[in-house]
Amino acid sequence: MSNYDKVPYPDFIHPATHPGNMAAIARLHGVNAPPPESCRVLELACGPGGNLISLATLLPSSHFEGIDLAAGHVKTGNAMIGKLGLSNIQLHQGRIEDWVTEADSDEERFDYIIAHGAYSWVPEEARQAILAICQLRLSDNGVALISYNTYPGWHQRQMARDIMRYHADGIEDPQLRLRHGKALLSSVAQNVPQGSAYRVALEEELKALDQANEAYISHEQFEDTNRPCYFHEFATEAASHCLQTIAEADWGDSTYEQVRPDVASALASLPKIRRAQTLDFFRRRTFRQTLLCRDSVAVSEQLQSSAMESMHFVTSSKLEGDQITGSNGLSGTVDHPMTQAAIGRLVDQYPSSISFEELCSTAGSQEPDSLATLKADLFNLVCVGLVTVSASPTEAFREVSSHPRATALSREQVLLGDTVTNLRHQPIRLDDTTAHLVRCCDGQSDHASLIESIIAYAMANGGLVEGDQVVTGEENLRPLVNSKMKSNLQRLAAMALLVG
Repeated sequence: MSNYDKVPYPDFIHPATHPGNMAAIARLHGVNAPPPESCRVLELACGPGGNLISLATLLPSSHFEGIDLAAGHVKTGNAMIGKLGLSNIQLHQGRIEDWVTEADSDEERFDYIIAHGAYSWVPEEARQAILAICQLRLSDNGVALISYNTYPGWHQRQMARDIMRYHADGIEDPQLRLRHGKALLSSVAQNVPQGSAYRVALEEELKALDQANEAYISHEQFEDTNRPCYFHEFATEAASHCLQTIAEADWGDSTYEQVRPDVASALASLPKIRRAQTLDFFRRRTFRQTLLCRDSVAVSEQLQSSAMESMHFVTSSKLEGDQITGSNGLSGTVDHPMTQAAIGRLVDQYPSSISFEELCSTAGSQEPDSLATLKADLFNLVCVGLVTVSASPTEAFREVSSHPRATALSREQVLLGDTVTNLRHQPIRLDDTTAHLVRCCDGQSDHASLIESIIAYAMANGGLVEGDQVVTGEENLRPLVNSKMKSNLQRLAAMALLVG
């Protein structure tokens, strides 16, 4: 039995691993990545399979396989696959090393390989196996995503880990081990001079620990193996397996945000690997999600804006006049009327995506100069995170039907916890009442039935919170639920959880 059978790893969703995202970034760097709608995907160390299962529901014509050492993880994942009736996904229990084999046919190759939360956390043999599998099993233009902990940021985090592991040494119970480890870390921080660099560092780590999932902390901080590395070391290791880096899987991780213009200019003149490593020093980076491909594939140093023409766009940003403001706190100015019209359409259609061709039609002009401006503006908005780009579309119901239906996956997920996955492959945390509403949105119940279900649920669970008060009693709950039902259903639609 592995440690992951004793303490199951949280079933996290990783939005960056969506093949649509991986393909979009690869194509913008000149790599002709396979179409996400009909691809083959392998996930190494897939855990309970939540990430892969979500992708399998979103891309029904693609094929997915996952492997994990923990039998309990695979059993849990296969149970969910059975409930959802999915036929395009398989989970296997076994060692990563056992998959280091030459592909004899296209059926044994994969267009996308995901190793999220594995590379830094497994022994050397398995770490080399991850890269070897990418080398041997990627299709010709296939793309791999490997995540790992990085220096220099992990030097500080390593200090906190060492303190906790030392104090908890010999304690077998995971919860007791975590409690003892955090207790010493807190004690050390409180007994260090106020305002000192050491205390500030320890308090930063304590804050991060307080916000993290306990099962995640148990593995991240207390497993024997946690081997961060510098990016340039990872790139060298990948090169020894005939792999090259493309870019980071998260757009914001490759920009010069918060770096002075003169420094950004100097960085831009450096070779690719050295530039990325130097930027990590500026940012004190602790974590990377790096995209790779075969070293025989031509990767462009300059982003190919022409690839935008085949992309799909979505934004949760708000547009007021010529000002666009994102949920990430960033803002910008949209000057050109054609771009304003396109962004306005994206805002109206959220959470569904719109193709570049449709945006051009919305904007109304087919003049080459105007289209070039639109493309350039969209490109810049994507680079700063105000617009999201994907190689595959997102289709979500924006209008609430008379008999709302939530995704089958979300309706199963609310039975297990407070986090569901939406149609954009994003994790969404729900309060208990909203989770119950998701469960009731089965496509059979009309709004009146949903109102009765929520009233019954509230009466059985101590009422509903409204502002700073708790509303109880049917005579008080009924008007409240009646008045809120439409907006609550519209909120589910905005979360990309409704399919009918």
